[in-house]
Amino acid sequence: MRMTAGDPQSRIPAYPGVELFIDAFDKLVVQPRRSRSRVPVVLLSEPGGGNAGRRIVTGLRSRMRGRSEVLAPHAYIQQIPDGTDPPPLELFEHLTLQLAETMPPGTGELRLHGYRLLRSVVTAPAIEGLMERRHAELRNHCYAEHRNWSRTAQTLWWLGGRDQANGGTLLELLWNFIAGPLFQRLPRALYSWRANRRMLGRARSRSWYAEWVQRQHGSPPTDFFRSALDLVHGEQGNEPERMDRVLMHALLADLDQACRARLFHPWRRRRTSRFVLLFDEAGPADSRVQRFLRELRSAMEDLRCTSVVAVAGGVRSLAARIPDIDASGLAHAGAELLNIERRGMAPGQPTGIVVPVAEGPEDDQAAVYWLGRWPTLVTPSPRWGPGTEVAGVLGMGTLALAVAAGLLLVPDFGGREKDDPCQGSTFLGADGQCVGVAEGAAGFGDESSEQAVTAVLQQIERQNETVDKELAGRPDDDPRPGRRTIVYFGPLTGGKDAEDPVRGGTLAELRGIALAQQHINAQALRSGERVPLRVLAANAGDRFKDAPAVAERIAELAASDPSIAGVVGLGQSRRKTYEAIRTLDQAGIPMVGTSGTADELLRQGEHYYQMAPTDTRAAELMAAFAANAAMTPGGQKALRVSLVADATDTYSNSLAASFRASYGPQRTDVLLYTPTDAPEPGPVPGALAGRPAPTVEDLAREVCRAVNEEPRTAVVWSARASQFQLFLAEIARISRDCPKISVLAGDDVTNTLTEEQRPWDDFKGLTLFYVSHGYAPTLAARSPEAAAFLTAYDRTYSADRHAATKAMREDGHVALAWDALRYLAEGIDQSWRTTGGHDDRLNRGLLQGVLYQGLGGGGFDGATGRIDAHGAAGGGRLTEDKLLAVLRGSGDEPTTELLCGTVTRDDQHTTWGPNSNKHPCP
Repeated sequence: MRMTAGDPQSRIPAYPGVELFIDAFDKLVVQPRRSRSRVPVVLLSEPGGGNAGRRIVTGLRSRMRGRSEVLAPHAYIQQIPDGTDPPPLELFEHLTLQLAETMPPGTGELRLHGYRLLRSVVTAPAIEGLMERRHAELRNHCYAEHRNWSRTAQTLWWLGGRDQANGGTLLELLWNFIAGPLFQRLPRALYSWRANRRMLGRARSRSWYAEWVQRQHGSPPTDFFRSALDLVHGEQGNEPERMDRVLMHALLADLDQACRARLFHPWRRRRTSRFVLLFDEAGPADSRVQRFLRELRSAMEDLRCTSVVAVAGGVRSLAARIPDIDASGLAHAGAELLNIERRGMAPGQPTGIVVPVAEGPEDDQAAVYWLGRWPTLVTPSPRWGPGTEVAGVLGMGTLALAVAAGLLLVPDFGGREKDDPCQGSTFLGADGQCVGVAEGAAGFGDESSEQAVTAVLQQIERQNETVDKELAGRPDDDPRPGRRTIVYFGPLTGGKDAEDPVRGGTLAELRGIALAQQHINAQALRSGERVPLRVLAANAGDRFKDAPAVAERIAELAASDPSIAGVVGLGQSRRKTYEAIRTLDQAGIPMVGTSGTADELLRQGEHYYQMAPTDTRAAELMAAFAANAAMTPGGQKALRVSLVADATDTYSNSLAASFRASYGPQRTDVLLYTPTDAPEPGPVPGALAGRPAPTVEDLAREVCRAVNEEPRTAVVWSARASQFQLFLAEIARISRDCPKISVLAGDDVTNTLTEEQRPWDDFKGLTLFYVSHGYAPTLAARSPEAAAFLTAYDRTYSADRHAATKAMREDGHVALAWDALRYLAEGIDQSWRTTGGHDDRLNRGLLQGVLYQGLGGGGFDGATGRIDAHGAAGGGRLTEDKLLAVLRGSGDEPTTELLCGTVTRDDQHTTWGPNSNKHPCP
């Protein structure tokens, strides 16, 4: 069999759609490592015969080679003659040899340690002798093979001299007796230790080989060479397919490892492209190449290999053993690959894509023009070579040592004694603003805070001073409880051009916290049987960008200050919020969430308790409303839904995925839009699939087109509120095609209702329905707690005639924050009562025990409906049937269209809709 790499300068034939396929292929080859996912093997079938697929493969090989130097590492396997079945190792040897030879300049030598080790094992002769010694003989054989390509190992072995078995003279035997342990046995023992570590992994992260052996034998391996005895050539069960499987896993694991950057390896950092495997002729279903490709596909899926792209031509027939993606042609295949490049492949997707190609005219104008513009692969070119980088690193190291010496020896070197703009436990965050923990607004600076937010922080500061003043004159033996401190955790400032805290719900939550603190302390100071509360503010930065670091600062403060009882807030479901919850959970600090709704929040730690309903519950209610309410123009039910989501946002993705599952995928068109200033780029794990809209203009056009084609199409907005008005402004600009649209939005859109410019001011044809976590004006007549909340709000803010203040009175964020602090205060009060009046026994551990076991009475009636407090043992750390409403917005008072859940202990809503047509609540 001849499989050597020739050098055909074949051009890619200009078939229709080939430019789209080649463009997607190029982007996958040079895709940055951090954004890569698994790529399906491309199988170019030729249903009508001919050489179209093979011509494309040879053309791709030419693109890899460039004009003067290799552009990407690749291997090319030529056609295997019919009727021949080459030895199993021959394909692997040709692939590894060509990959090593085609490494681009400046990327270093390709080292395949795992593959070479297993190759030594499978090519070892049958080992005889005592069972206790067979693994040692296998190790010695593998080390002998290792010396064939390692100059260092070979030189050390030579320095150790020859022993009696190798025909050494008396003088050589004496030298071997002295130097052999140092130069021969010690390196061999080190080689054995490294082989075990490489192939078996570590205690917390086992390797693919350890998992494979456990599947074969039922128990994990403890020594590599003992477990590898079954793979030795001639052993029972060592069939070629099994050998292919093991060698393929080893090769792909090494290629993935070769693409990972290392701190002190500038050559590796220049490996910017994937490894490309090209097969000239795949042949029939049971050919050697197709068997090889099946193992390649399975191994890529098992290892989640992201460093390899494989294309095979000449596929004559396929075995129905592995599912494939069936493409209609080259253009369709290009679109599928481009979507994979942008969004990645989800687990469980087919590992191959079958593309039919046929001989035909090669004069497609689009293909000819594109191939003329891009004749070769374009790879990123580093500005400096690896040698220059090494010299630069040495120079920077020398400079760092000089600076360190200056810091130690020279007083005030670099002006270290200048004033820090951030005070106390605050520090500079990612956006250049002070973040961390402070009392009142002074710690963050008036310039960085929105004026209304600053006013509420100052109100909280005055209330803290009132508590301190009231408690200052008490004697030491006073039986009444002392104060405890609660930390509010939220985004109090924004970076330059960042979202205003008002739109993030922060101002609304702060007002709810301030009102609840005032209410709680009035009762505590009057009765002497409740615990008064101080509130500190913790700034998490714009959209929680600095939340993990701030959570660590809170944990440090709590460790030194036992009066800190818990944390309230964490009102945005973001990945940084999850990290912060995990940090606080490890520190043993109880947390009560405010507006956070993602189902994942409760999974981050057992110290977290949720006030708001989960996204799953809200999505089920939204789906029921969209399916049954007459919400489209003309008073008709919606037939279809255009679902707008942000795949990078955990809140949006969670709400959208749950809605699609409840409403039905067949009637839902998913539109994915990510704003350019998204704080967490990159889709969340398991992100919802859909049609991307790169800009807000594209999103508006897609929605308008859908409504124009089917007027009974409703828009479901699960994205953030900050982008909603931009979307409406663009809809208004193109409203000739869609003069009216109906939108059902998630709870976050209530943040836009506190703006001077209301949504229906941006677009007159808007009919807006939105989810509300608590509409106090509706509940006031039914719930004494909601009435008390409204009374406190009106008493404090009635003098403010600002339109946003009136709208915030109806906003669920304020009432949720009120309930969250009330929940935490109730837990602190019950914890204090269990101490028998011994204030020094009241700590966070006791509070967590009370909250986890459940509050007495099973809960309380809150401003947002009934709050369950059964604890984890009573069904969870949330209210399962939490009250939810769907409101219809307007320029005046909103109207309640749907109300489901428990208002008070004795008032539960199980149906919704007009009396003539009631629907069950989900």
